[in-house]
Amino acid sequence: MYTDQDITNLVARVQQLEQQAAMPKPVMLPGYGILSKNFLTRAFSVWGLYFVASLIIGIAISCVATVLGLLLGNTAMDWINQLLGNLPI
Repeated sequence: MYTDQDITNLVARVQQLEQQAAMPKPVMLPGYGILSKNFLTRAFSVWGLYFVASLIIGIAISCVATVLGLLLGNTAMDWINQLLGNLPI
């Protein structure tokens, strides 16, 4: 089935993989400060990320609301003018 050379090659490969698994791999984390040991650094880091996320969401909602306002604004003003025109003075 397997020759002695095959088994020797497999043993060498297993040893090589065990050595690679034993070495810690560097983890690349963004430098946002969330993993800092300083409490204030962590707190302001989380607050800053929350602020940026809220700002992006707010800008997107404002753009959609502006487009809807421009599209429906003329129609809404016509309704208001009709209502005001039918009121007795």
